[in-house]
Amino acid sequence: MFTISLHYALLLTSLAFASVTPASSFDCARAASKTEKAVCGDPYLSQLDEQLAERWRSTLANVPDPKALKTDQRQWLKNRNACGGIAACLRRQYLMRLVELEHAVQPFNWDAAWQLIPPGTSTAATVTTHRRDAAHITFDIEAGEGANSGSLDGVAELKDDGAHYVEGECALSFTPLNGVLNITQDGTDADCGAGIGVYYSGTYVASKQPLTLDYDMLSLGLARTSEEDQSLRALLKDDYQKLVDLSGTLQIGDPSTDVPGGQVVEMWMRGLGGTGIMMSDVEHRFWVMVLTYDVQGRERIRYYTNVAAWKGRVPDVQQAWYERTKGNRGISLDLMP
Repeated sequence: MFTISLHYALLLTSLAFASVTPASSFDCARAASKTEKAVCGDPYLSQLDEQLAERWRSTLANVPDPKALKTDQRQWLKNRNACGGIAACLRRQYLMRLVELEHAVQPFNWDAAWQLIPPGTSTAATVTTHRRDAAHITFDIEAGEGANSGSLDGVAELKDDGAHYVEGECALSFTPLNGVLNITQDGTDADCGAGIGVYYSGTYVASKQPLTLDYDMLSLGLARTSEEDQSLRALLKDDYQKLVDLSGTLQIGDPSTDVPGGQVVEMWMRGLGGTGIMMSDVEHRFWVMVLTYDVQGRERIRYYTNVAAWKGRVPDVQQAWYERTKGNRGISLDLMP
C-alpha cells in the first residue's frame, strides 16, 4: 500500500504553493483548518472538491439509504481532515471518494465480483461473494501489495449488519453500504494467509475489472504543481507511468552535496526493494532514476534530468542509490537524452 513518511509529508507541505482558488463546497474566504486552506490553495484539489460536491448531491438523491450515506460522509470528512494540509494525502482521499460515490447508487447484491478502491498504485484486491443460503455467504479473496500476494476463501455468517467470518486468529467483516462493500480485518497478514504487508481491509465496488484510479505524480506528492507534473511527463515519457506504478512507499533520502538544497525521495515496493529515486529543487529541476526492464526482461536503471549540465553525469546521492540497488545483480545504467 502506498505510504508516506512524516518527514516527507512535512516537506511536501512546506513546499506547497500559495495561489488561492475557490472551492465549491465551502467558502474559501472563511477557510480555517489546514485541510480547507490546502484545498483552497491548490487548483487541482479545488477542482477535485468541486467534482466531489457535484457527485455527492447526485449520489445522495439516488442511493437507497441516504441516512447511511450521510453518516458515512461524516466519517470520510474525518479521514480527509486527518491529512491536515498534506496535498498528496488529500488528493488520494478525493480520488477514492469519487469512485466510491459513483458506485454507491448501484443496487447491492451478494452475488457479485468486487474490486478494492486502491489507496495507491501498488495495492489491489478482488473479492467474489455468493449468497449460499439465508444465513451464509461464500467468499474468495485475491490480494496483492507490490510483489507480495495473499488469498483466502471461506463461508461467512450473515447477521443484521452484514456477514462475519472467523477462522483461528483471522476475522473478516463484510458490511454493505448502499452499493458498496466495506471489509474490515482483525488479525495479521499471516493470520489471514497473506504475504508480508497484504491485507484485505478496504472499500470495494461491484466490478469485474480491477479499478484504475487517476494516480499521477501530483496525487503521489512527487510533483507539487500541475506545471511540474507536465515537466515530468515530458522528461520521462513512457517511464512516467512506470515510476507512478512502482512508487510504493516514499522515503526521504540523504541530502546531496552535488545539488545543495535538493530534495531527495526514494521509492520502495514490497517484494521488489528500491524501484526509483527522484531529486528536485525549487527551480523545478529534476534528477530521476527508475528501475525498468528491457525487451529481453533484463533489469535496467534509467537516469533522466532536465538539467543540461547533468545530462552526462549522475549526482552523488543517485550514484549511491544505483550502487546499492545494483548490488551483485549487474544492472546496467542508461543515461537518457
